[in-house]
Amino acid sequence: MNDYLKLENQLCFKVYSISKSIVRIYGPLLKDIKLTYPQYLTMMVLWENKKISFKDLSYKLKMKTGTLTPIVTKLEGYGYIDKIKDEKDDRKIYIVITKNGIELEEKAKDIPGRLACSIGLELDEYSKYMKDFEDLLKRLDNIEKYVE
Repeated sequence: MNDYLKLENQLCFKVYSISKSIVRIYGPLLKDIKLTYPQYLTMMVLWENKKISFKDLSYKLKMKTGTLTPIVTKLEGYGYIDKIKDEKDDRKIYIVITKNGIELEEKAKDIPGRLACSIGLELDEYSKYMKDFEDLLKRLDNIEKYVE
């Protein structure tokens, strides 16, 4: 058999496995703030932006609107965000962080450090992985627009 076709030699499988493992590690960390991983990702965008169009939120998270809608609805139900319509265009929806959502950020601020600690990463190692993954993501983003 060709070694290039072995599962353990596939970049896609390594990334998939890493992603699944990291999401599992996040589980107990996010339980403290009562969020799921996709809800946490959504809140991180809101903590950074405070107000963002639904379309831009979908793009930033790389989630289809059908996947994002129930997440936004749940977070709205928790009182962390509000949905507001654009004054000029009823079809355009904005997601806005609430006071409760801002307060949640304080409870979540140590989660990235706790994740790194759980994995056993030092700060310089964490930074190296972030840079490597960012470089890979840029390459993928550059070709992805031609693949569709």
